[in-house]
Amino acid sequence: MQPQDQSTDYTAWIAFCVMAVCMSLSFVFTKFSLEGFTLEQAAGGRLVIGAVFLLPVTYLLGDGLPLKLWFWKWAVILGMVNFMLPIGFTTYGLLTLPSNEVGVMYALIPLITIGLSSVILKVKISRQKLIGLGIGLTGLLVISEPQSWIGETASNSALPMLAIFAAVACLATAAILMRVMPKANPLSLIGASSLVASVFGIWPFISVFEGDLPSVRPWLGLLGVSILSTAIAYSIRFFLIRRKGPVFLAPNAYFSIILANVFGVLLLGDAITSSMKIAFVLIIAGLYIARDRSGYMKQV
Repeated sequence: MQPQDQSTDYTAWIAFCVMAVCMSLSFVFTKFSLEGFTLEQAAGGRLVIGAVFLLPVTYLLGDGLPLKLWFWKWAVILGMVNFMLPIGFTTYGLLTLPSNEVGVMYALIPLITIGLSSVILKVKISRQKLIGLGIGLTGLLVISEPQSWIGETASNSALPMLAIFAAVACLATAAILMRVMPKANPLSLIGASSLVASVFGIWPFISVFEGDLPSVRPWLGLLGVSILSTAIAYSIRFFLIRRKGPVFLAPNAYFSIILANVFGVLLLGDAITSSMKIAFVLIIAGLYIARDRSGYMKQV
């Protein structure tokens, strides 16, 4: 489908708003799930339940699961980069980090996409965008509090931060891959890639039923993050990247910071620290500087 004018494509903007809310809620849902599930069970359950939800949709609204080698090659790649790795890394990070802090780090996805597009696609980056990237990464450095990376507390701060950054890098890479891959039905490919990723989650998720089952709230969190944040939000993200390009998703960075903080404070009682306030300003400034004259981020 050819890109349409961003000011008149109401379907895309409505889908964008739904995606922004669902993805921002994922941090809260994951926190809820970790109250009763282990890291492996929560991540595995998210992959399995998401795939179970998507497979019928793939056949009802998509083209099913075509038996084509190139299709499954891309399904395997996206299954790893778009599902298994970022979900695993994010779940690990949320064991320690507040949800709103993770939300701030997720706002770096457009800026990381700029850097990766230069390396992977050989896209030339202007000085303005390079400055924006540098300022945004400075915000990441501030929120990571480097002084806590040394000593006995390093495993409680550095490793979770690195995990979230790895998740951000994976999702930024996936955005580029979705744009350059061959034409395919978005629902079919997202369903197939989810199915591939779910293979790695089956065994950890089954272990849930070997002992006492978690209470209702962790189950609600797991179902919420699996269906709303993984199946629905990731499908919309794929749809928008293919329809409008990664550039269209840039404003989600602003929304993710705001919504993740609102949900984190209201639902989880997260605190907003001084380092987060500074990082918030730096990342927003980086995003603003890196935008083009039309007001949209030039990611690719």
